[in-house]
Amino acid sequence: MGDGSVVLDAVTFAYRPGEPVLHAVSMTMHSGGFFGIVGHTGAGKSTVLALMLRYYAPDSGTISMGGVPVGRLGETGFREDLALVPQEPFLVADTVAANIDMGRGLPREQIEAAARQADAHDFVVALENGYETPLGEGGARLSAGQKQLVAIARALAGRPRILLLDEATSRVDSDTERRLAGALASLRGRVTVIAIAHRLSTIRAADRIFVLSHGHLAESGDHAMLMGMQGGIYQRLTRLQRLSDSQADP
Repeated sequence: MGDGSVVLDAVTFAYRPGEPVLHAVSMTMHSGGFFGIVGHTGAGKSTVLALMLRYYAPDSGTISMGGVPVGRLGETGFREDLALVPQEPFLVADTVAANIDMGRGLPREQIEAAARQADAHDFVVALENGYETPLGEGGARLSAGQKQLVAIARALAGRPRILLLDEATSRVDSDTERRLAGALASLRGRVTVIAIAHRLSTIRAADRIFVLSHGHLAESGDHAMLMGMQGGIYQRLTRLQRLSDSQADP
């Protein structure tokens, strides 16, 4: 992979013949940028992610990373250059350091540097044994937000060019969400961050936000630009989410 750029060029895809779920979707994400992909449930967000991960191949159009079609990238290089943070992070019954390393034999300074990038270092060193603190089965010692920060640190520890996040903030509290959003924004210029986002505030600082609707790219722009589109999908989604949040507050 030449760099961390990602380009979708007129990508169409159907799980079943004749029933496309993506319709000629084009997106350009430059290396080192921060990008969000949003939309209602069923808009096609997860399908875009699956295609980027090569779980499926487009029916037409191309997806390129670093200027190379993903189908031509070697498996080893592809997995080293691309890291995924899932919605439900998987942690093992081992120490914090072991959960970030995951058997790669990384030096401690690389593990701690990744934790700092993910805004996890401060809470880790506050644990009784710091990075050597056992987390228990499934990371039982940690909150949902702390688990997600460790998962992001694990992904960053491999020094990927591209970091994909699949609804990574959908189940964390608002304070942790702000920390995650800040951590993602701070990676700008070092890692290409692509966040599939349910919580729109997570990607407010993104360089560009792509809004999908029924498999089509309906809108794109930064937060201010999209909020300026009167009656636009992103504007409506944001206002609905703010209303829901205000009603949920005690």
